[in-house]
Amino acid sequence: MTELTKNSIVYRARYMQEMQTILKNISNIKPIAGATGFLNHQTDEMIYLPESILDLNFLPELKVISKTERYFEFGAAVTLNEILDLGKKNIPPSLYYSIEKIANNAIRSLATIGGNIATANPLSGTFLPMLALDAKLEIRTAENIEWVPFARYIDKSYAEKREEKFIISRIRIPNETWTKSFYTRIGTPGYIGSDTASFLFLILIQKNILSDMRLFFASDELIRNKEFDNLLLGRTLPLSQSEVPVIMQKAKQIFTPEQFSSEFHNSCFYNLLEDNLYNLT
Repeated sequence: MTELTKNSIVYRARYMQEMQTILKNISNIKPIAGATGFLNHQTDEMIYLPESILDLNFLPELKVISKTERYFEFGAAVTLNEILDLGKKNIPPSLYYSIEKIANNAIRSLATIGGNIATANPLSGTFLPMLALDAKLEIRTAENIEWVPFARYIDKSYAEKREEKFIISRIRIPNETWTKSFYTRIGTPGYIGSDTASFLFLILIQKNILSDMRLFFASDELIRNKEFDNLLLGRTLPLSQSEVPVIMQKAKQIFTPEQFSSEFHNSCFYNLLEDNLYNLT
């Protein structure tokens, strides 16, 4: 361990068992890898650190990237740029595009995939792809190891567990192919503000039939409605031009303005949805 100030101590674990022992024995310890999220709102000349820090950068298991026929797997300390370096043809396109729009190259070279999702913030760049692609997280506490679906991890029912001492060690994403994948980030590039939001539209087409669809929008809240997804399932593609206004009318009944944090986000959502539907004609 290295003493930074009389109030801040960094613990460096070099293997997983040691990491779990530190989690068990040191109260209020803060796990950190890239530390970009932790430093994000610090604007003073002096950087303020937690009393106890667990440095995850010396754990080789957290740096591993692998791919099988069934899934992609990323160690939680893999940086965002290391994932981009794999190329858009080698990872799910929606994940690639979401990471590409996070901050800038310098930040992405430090920020880790585990850190990006750990806070369960809908505004985090990879939040929607992780949810839409049915990602699972390997969660390690001082005592246990468990695989948790990302959908469960971000749920309010899991909030109390997110306050406990733990690390995300691996992220696993099913290796599935979607026919079309559209992701965009709304708001000031590289910055999270009141206008920031994300839109994700995935469809699977089999024999000209829309067999699966997932539509997500996230600002300060997550917006998804499976009723709308089911509305389109089973339709023959391409859609006719006349179908789009009918679908949009139904969408405005399902996705009401009250669900959106602003009129701007409401308008963006409808415009993006309409554009994607016309792209299916």
